[in-house]
Amino acid sequence: MKKIDTILFDLDGTLINTNEIILDSFRATFETHFPGLILSREKLMTFIGPTLHDTFGDYTDNPFTVQSMIDSYREYYVEFEFGNFEIYPGVLETIDKLYKKGYNLGIVTSKYKEAAWPSYTYYNLQDYFTVFVALDDVDKPKPSREPIDVALSRFPSVKKAIMIGDNKGDILAGKNAGIYSAGVAWSLKGSAHLMAAEPDFMLSNMNDIFRVLKFIEEE
Repeated sequence: MKKIDTILFDLDGTLINTNEIILDSFRATFETHFPGLILSREKLMTFIGPTLHDTFGDYTDNPFTVQSMIDSYREYYVEFEFGNFEIYPGVLETIDKLYKKGYNLGIVTSKYKEAAWPSYTYYNLQDYFTVFVALDDVDKPKPSREPIDVALSRFPSVKKAIMIGDNKGDILAGKNAGIYSAGVAWSLKGSAHLMAAEPDFMLSNMNDIFRVLKFIEEE
């Protein structure tokens, strides 16, 4: 009998590489609203993970400006999204194996569903995942435990679960919810960045999830 029967994944940067279109969207947004502000690629990378509201709220106290920046970001992202994302190596094969083995599979993203859905459905991931929790579904995003709790509540039953992602918020959300956590070494920010959040495991590639599951089974 499985010790873990439920596997939750972040989406962007974990299953699908949308890093460059995300960075370009941030760059275009700041060029529009703060044209004199020069942001390095390293600084832009820190915006991946937090919500847009939190990111833009660090640059203005005006809620209308924040919303206008969010609108600009989304408009750019939607216009240039297609052709600027790709699924990571081994994702479809691994997800298919997990699905056939009977694991509960869920997505927990800090994007709004409308923004996340095109790349998600492009690869027919909805055929494998029975739960999809987006920013629309929660009051507090990752690293709060709320998105994890909402996801787990939507499965008929859950024994033990693991949260897998490419940002510290993914790791901390899993920890806050009292479940296992794993980072992915292909994170744009690097595995060393994720290790600072002390995940239980680090995946070197997608297929590495089976090593982790075997390890837990044998504990």
